[in-house]
Amino acid sequence: MSDSRKFLEMQLTAFGERPFVRFMLDHGRDYAIGPDTFAGKRGQRRMCYMNASQLAISTQLDANPLTYVEGTITCYGVPIDHAWCVNADGVVIDPTLRPDKDGGGYEHIGNYYGVPFHTDYVRKAALRNKVYGLLDIVHANKTLPKLIELGLEDGQKWLIGKRESA
Repeated sequence: MSDSRKFLEMQLTAFGERPFVRFMLDHGRDYAIGPDTFAGKRGQRRMCYMNASQLAISTQLDANPLTYVEGTITCYGVPIDHAWCVNADGVVIDPTLRPDKDGGGYEHIGNYYGVPFHTDYVRKAALRNKVYGLLDIVHANKTLPKLIELGLEDGQKWLIGKRESA
């Protein structure tokens, strides 16, 4: 069990049932780092939600599309909110993180734990909320409450089925 999942379970023990924490436990999962995780073009620093969204959207029609995932990573053991993509095998493709300034690798990056989203939902949620990112109640306040209320699949269908307004 990952550190991120343990942390969420400890929150339930300490504070009781919380809808967002329950959502993350019910729909989140661990993802593996692979040889291509940090390869390829790097997006803007500190813009992981935008970078991962744009990467997933740009591959939507490819033979091997990537899936957008949002959750947490551990960096030097500290959980940090983050977004990345995964390939069909569930291996992380992170378009944002870079090697350390000293040229070192990514040994300080630990667990990736998050929720996968349909690309159509990612696009429509960004348009509706006018911001990238799906799991921050302050910024995703037009979509996240319904996602938590209905669950991952039905919550995504709810938004995907809505007509876009000007």
